[in-house]
Amino acid sequence: MSDKQKLVFIFGPTGVGKTDLAVSVARGIGEIISVDSMQVYRGLDLGTAKPDAEALQAVPHHLVSIVSPDYRFSAGDFRRMALSAIGKIRNRGGIPILVGGTGLYFRALEYDLAQAPKADVELREELYRREEQRRGWLYEQLMANDPETARHLHPRDLVRIVRALEIYELSGKRFSQYRDENPEPQFETKKIGLIIERELLYKRLERRCREMTQRGLAGEVYSLLQRGYDERYPSMKGLGYSHFIQYFKGCYAYSEVLRLFVRDTKRYAKRQLTWFRKEKGVSWYSPEHREKIRTHIREFAGV
Repeated sequence: MSDKQKLVFIFGPTGVGKTDLAVSVARGIGEIISVDSMQVYRGLDLGTAKPDAEALQAVPHHLVSIVSPDYRFSAGDFRRMALSAIGKIRNRGGIPILVGGTGLYFRALEYDLAQAPKADVELREELYRREEQRRGWLYEQLMANDPETARHLHPRDLVRIVRALEIYELSGKRFSQYRDENPEPQFETKKIGLIIERELLYKRLERRCREMTQRGLAGEVYSLLQRGYDERYPSMKGLGYSHFIQYFKGCYAYSEVLRLFVRDTKRYAKRQLTWFRKEKGVSWYSPEHREKIRTHIREFAGV
């Protein structure tokens, strides 16, 4: 019998239905911790598909809208805050249910990567300066030095790209090596992977992107720009936000922005699937199998 704390992970590609499923299975037995690198930002609501007021009222949520858009939120920040939330949920007798699509955050929580070098401010600033001089330079360097990690990151995900390069420069080891050299998980986990047929997922994503724009995503981006938040900040490099920044800069017509938004969202979902399929011990389900998933979670948690 393991003496490790028990955690439930629910993950899968964007648009697969994680939020609705999680709220349904968590009612009365647990609380949800968002594992999403964009939902942490205040004011970024439509493009990040945050849980709505009904979901937030039905089940307590953690790590949603907790930092301002100019904060460079890291996997280390996530781990620290998630551990705090887990402790509070446990003290209330609930099951911590971690839900999202940011694979690196799940990894940061499950495994102790504390042996990796700590942040070097001067090196980090120099890396960002090089990117300002030539856009795409950081991702090129990561592909050259740690292609395995690069393949799992979006080329505009500068926070995680910079961290991976920082680790390589300071230690001579790739981030992927630190992951592989720390195989002992810190928790006992029940991993629920959500998956649907790819063509259906892509149709959902097309509809979702259109709905986001119809509900006012462009206006949300414009408001953030007016408040001084632009593409300098990682928060504004997310799907939808980076696209409409280019629209307001006059780089693309509205129809082209929508096309690129849909295309890049599909590509992101594909990368997420690639990442999660490499996870060990995953039980894969269709999101419609709610009662079966709920039963398995209750059996795992002993409630």
